[in-house]
Amino acid sequence: MPIVDNMKNHNSDLGQHLRDLRIAKGQTLHQLATEVDIDSPMLSKIERGDRLPTLEQIKKLSKYFKIEESDLKVMVTAERIIKDYGVNDTTYNAIRMVKEQIAPYIKKNRLK
Repeated sequence: MPIVDNMKNHNSDLGQHLRDLRIAKGQTLHQLATEVDIDSPMLSKIERGDRLPTLEQIKKLSKYFKIEESDLKVMVTAERIIKDYGVNDTTYNAIRMVKEQIAPYIKKNRLK
């Protein structure tokens, strides 16, 4: 069964994650924007999944929320793949191919 491209209904996992973290801290969007020095409208777009954060914004957000920067980078990469290529068989197969191609690297680094 083919994977359906349903990007119009896609809610950003990254954006929702950041929103959840902000709410858990009891912060308004404006308060967080001030704390991390990111424009409020930009932060709103990131939370809605309309924009992806820059590397500088990722650093600020990870530091503020005390979470691993690499975790946010992984989420941004996943979001970028979905936004750029959609959810479809081609993207799915490409991701499987990448996984196969990096398997030796993963195996090598797990042994260290």
